[in-house]
Amino acid sequence: MDQRVPPSGFGLGAFFEGRKVVVTGASSGIGGDVALAFGERGAKVALLARRMDLLGGLADKIAKAGGVGVPVGCDVTDREQVKRAIEESHRALGGIDILVNSAGTLMPAPFEEMEPADLRRMLEVNLFGTVHTMQAVLPRMRQAGRGNIVNIASLAGRRGMSPLGGYCATKFAVTGLSEAVRMELFGSGITVSLVMPGLVDTPMAAEAVRKSAPGVGKAPPGTTMPPRWVTWAVFAAIALRLPEVDVPPGAGTAEKLAALFPGTTDALLAMGSRMMELVAAATRRST
Repeated sequence: MDQRVPPSGFGLGAFFEGRKVVVTGASSGIGGDVALAFGERGAKVALLARRMDLLGGLADKIAKAGGVGVPVGCDVTDREQVKRAIEESHRALGGIDILVNSAGTLMPAPFEEMEPADLRRMLEVNLFGTVHTMQAVLPRMRQAGRGNIVNIASLAGRRGMSPLGGYCATKFAVTGLSEAVRMELFGSGITVSLVMPGLVDTPMAAEAVRKSAPGVGKAPPGTTMPPRWVTWAVFAAIALRLPEVDVPPGAGTAEKLAALFPGTTDALLAMGSRMMELVAAATRRST
């Protein structure tokens, strides 16, 4: 089998049929693909994001695929908006079985140049957005005695790297929070899973590459993966009740091994970062 293309759906069509799912950050990127894939398998999906025009188009795609998509305008950084959005989702779907926290933002910058406002914004979206949604759904899941929460973190939540220091800090926080909540919910019937992707081919990642390496324009070939790979990881985490899924498989193990030799790993990552800077500078000179 071609390892670049995961098997279609892992036979999980019936498993998710009729399930009631909330996906944040559903207007594009990973969140959009996750929401669409649930809809394609007959789930009822509440689509949470700020851009209602994009959510409407996604809801139409889900309806054509045989599912139900309900657009719900929501800024995850606003706690009261999140509470109202979860209440609306609960009413529209008839309950909430699954929460996927995919809303996120990335503002790359070397540490000395990082704007505090940018770090604050990333914390508000990446960390507090996750906090708000989990706290909003947990009472309902506890009452039901079951539920699945999947937080999309990042391999950058296990290993810091430049120029993503601020982003790494927020994803480290999401990772630690998820592990703590998983322990608190042990035996409750509610699972908390982490999905830890590397660089994914999304508009957010493309914009981050343009900002961190002006002139390069896009990530080097073979360094990104399609969003659907992350979607398969979300499905696997829920169906198999896995605490953590790395994308691609084995990447997390490689990071753990790298942690045994931090000096060598730092040097290799620094060399890679420097090479990107040189490529960007050469590209700018040639244009």
